[in-house]
Amino acid sequence: MANKTYNKHAVLAYLFDMKTNCGTQHIGEDIDFTLREVGEGIRATGGATPTSWSNFVLDLTRKRNTIAQRLPSHVIQYGYDLRKKTGPVPGGQSGDNYCGTFVYRGFDANGQTIPIQDWLEWGIPDREVTIVNKVPLLVQKFISNDEASLFSVIDYCDILSQILGQTVQRVQSPMKWQPNEIDGYYVAETSRNIYVYPVEAKAISTSDDINLVQLYGQYQTFITKYKRNDFNLVVRPIAAKMEPTGMLLAVLDHNPLYDAKRNKDAAMFNIIEIVRVRLDSPLAAWQKK
Repeated sequence: MANKTYNKHAVLAYLFDMKTNCGTQHIGEDIDFTLREVGEGIRATGGATPTSWSNFVLDLTRKRNTIAQRLPSHVIQYGYDLRKKTGPVPGGQSGDNYCGTFVYRGFDANGQTIPIQDWLEWGIPDREVTIVNKVPLLVQKFISNDEASLFSVIDYCDILSQILGQTVQRVQSPMKWQPNEIDGYYVAETSRNIYVYPVEAKAISTSDDINLVQLYGQYQTFITKYKRNDFNLVVRPIAAKMEPTGMLLAVLDHNPLYDAKRNKDAAMFNIIEIVRVRLDSPLAAWQKK
């Protein structure tokens, strides 16, 4: 017999009630929950525990959906939205890691919960450039339209070097650091600094949006891993979105005013530039979803 699936909204309602004593405590505060607690919630609501539920919140926040698609009304009525959170729990059980946060947003003039704005707004590109398609013809016969193919094109055409005006080199793609896996990992060096460019990519085939919380987690991963080194590190996240004729690139810079504890409404990143890259001969595989 196949395992019974679980209902994410039922699990979230269970976790919220557990954390707030059925809405009677801690209302108005941000409320974190862990991967271990998600597993408990799945079992408590009659679901079958999957092999992994690490993407429990990420799967609800990949797209810029409505708040009602992310959370049950039972939680929304208290003024909350949902946000992914990663990393070990300070002082928690061994191996206990965060999974997400019920973020208190309050209410607008109509009494509706104010949704979070955690996704990149592309807007109008600052510039458009046309780049020679150097992907070998043989490769073009087999290339797909997923995120990995996006990196193949970036590398074959040396797109980041041309856009950023630096000699940019790929370290590897992907970088499977936990809890924030990085789609693409690139570096460049000047006389003063080493620039690191973690790239978050979205393909035509998925229609996902760029989640800034995920980018912020990647940024924190680099800062944490390299903070003890003696070189000047500049981390500039890049969002890459596939288009039929090429790609959109957003070069970002961490906003020092952002502090999740003191200023939740400050932007996580400042947008340095948005560039539309057009290939002089588009790839046939990118013309369809």
